[in-house]
Amino acid sequence: MKEIKKINKKVSRVLGVILVIIMLMAVGFKYYASNYYRADMKAISEIEQSVIENVQTIKGDDLIVFAPKNSEPKAIIVFYPGGKVQYTAYSGLMYELADRGYTCLLPRMPENLAFLRVGTADDIKNKYPFEVQKYQDLDWYLAGHSLGGVAATQYLAGQEDGMYKGILLCASYTTSDFSNKDIRLLSIFASEDGVINTQSYEESKTKWPSDSEEYVIQGGIHSFFGNYGIQDGDGVPTISNTDQLIEAADAIDAFISRG
Repeated sequence: MKEIKKINKKVSRVLGVILVIIMLMAVGFKYYASNYYRADMKAISEIEQSVIENVQTIKGDDLIVFAPKNSEPKAIIVFYPGGKVQYTAYSGLMYELADRGYTCLLPRMPENLAFLRVGTADDIKNKYPFEVQKYQDLDWYLAGHSLGGVAATQYLAGQEDGMYKGILLCASYTTSDFSNKDIRLLSIFASEDGVINTQSYEESKTKWPSDSEEYVIQGGIHSFFGNYGIQDGDGVPTISNTDQLIEAADAIDAFISRG
């Protein structure tokens, strides 16, 4: 009996230690996730005003839709935000793309981390089946910035329905192999990017599909694919944030139009 009590005490102590570790990890993660980059709403508002006559937005709890006002969309783009960046920070790029004729879906990620919901594209299909059905004949592209792009490629690698015609990477790379996939890929890279892991980026090129293109924004930086200031460790830009967004939107428009 005494031996059983001793064992029970030891088990209780071990479980107690494990519980404390889990609690500390949860608190640590919450603190880590709460320290994120906020959207620069002033800069975004200026872009919005420049395209207001051509673009309409529909805002839900977990999704913002940016759509051309005066024409049918050329294609649909689902955009995964970068890690630890408020999703609305990418509104500027979405406005520019919608102004060029694309309907863009910008989802909010839990804790601003796309890796916590890699299947967000499925969530959109399941929540808005009528809208997805309405535009199923259009080309669909999955896109993402930084770690959001990595998460997007992981999602796309597991899809067999052929819904997406291509992937658009902004300062990002793929960890999944698309070299034998019938899919298109555009990689937009900023010449002064000080954040991206360049070794991982270069190594990922062996995983690109045959229909791939790389576009380099001269003078651009990692952070300027959104409007949220400049990330720690990023390079020094020689172009403005707005100019980089315009160039990125032009590059995406040209790539999709060639498809």
